[in-house]
Amino acid sequence: FVVSLSPFELGRLVDGENDTTKWWQAPGHQGRLGFITSMTQNFCGTCNRVRITADGQLKVCLFGSAEISLRDAMREGASDDDLGLIVNAALQNKKFALGGHGNAEGIRKANNNRPMTLIGG
Repeated sequence: FVVSLSPFELGRLVDGENDTTKWWQAPGHQGRLGFITSMTQNFCGTCNRVRITADGQLKVCLFGSAEISLRDAMREGASDDDLGLIVNAALQNKKFALGGHGNAEGIRKANNNRPMTLIGG
């Protein structure tokens, strides 16, 4: 697949199995250009990412507001096995797409999710 943006052409590269980015490259040039299309072509079904925030919260989806406090569990003496169970439970409760909000408008209306600047992203 090639897109012509005079004076350059961009060729579509093959993405990794769990890639969040759609990669393109101008033939004959180093580097590549990536688009993260989480709203128009979500990749939720192949997402294998989680985030631990700067304050110890586990987020299984950046669009979701659900957070599980690993910090508190560790302070209360949770074992490695306990933490594994907590993480597994969080992953089992992960919403199918976009944090369960359906679309960009649903995410906006929910208005209960911390922005990346506040979670350490």
